[in-house]
Amino acid sequence: MARKSVVPKLSEVGKNILVAITKRRDSAQQLVRRARVVLLAAEKQIDKQIAAEVGLCQMTVWTWRTRWNAQQEKIDKIEAEGSEKTLQEFIVEVVLADDPYNGKRGKYTPEQVAQLYAIACEKPEDSGRPISSWSCRELADEMIKRGIVEHIPVSTVWDFLKSRRAEAAQGGRVVEPQIGRSGVSKTK
Repeated sequence: MARKSVVPKLSEVGKNILVAITKRRDSAQQLVRRARVVLLAAEKQIDKQIAAEVGLCQMTVWTWRTRWNAQQEKIDKIEAEGSEKTLQEFIVEVVLADDPYNGKRGKYTPEQVAQLYAIACEKPEDSGRPISSWSCRELADEMIKRGIVEHIPVSTVWDFLKSRRAEAAQGGRVVEPQIGRSGVSKTK
């Protein structure tokens, strides 16, 4: 079943702010795309057309159209107060801004993290892996295979290894593997 898209209500002032965002050289590209989504949606274009024109998927177009509509009451209130600068700040910093991270990181014990570091310092061949160096994905799979964790995202493995490198840079000498996010790695 198709989702019904509501056409955003856009005043002349709001439209001018969005157009200015799209034309400013120093605007972040994600902000420009989001402003364009709202502008095109206000012209009653459907999400599929907007997605093709802006280079986003339809779900993302729907998300930004919906975010604008959810803030419409506040936008109207700020506009009624007459401060164009406040309205611009609200649009940029609230309506079209990224959501703060609201997920929870998994809980891992210090022992599990230490085992991750230990595995990363081993040669992958010793674990029966037909690779010459560890990637974050391979490390996550090995932790699960060994029963250290039930599940661990690859990004969490990367975060642990990255924080370990930061600790080493600040303090004592730590023997650690060189592992890149792309998976290219070499053990020392």
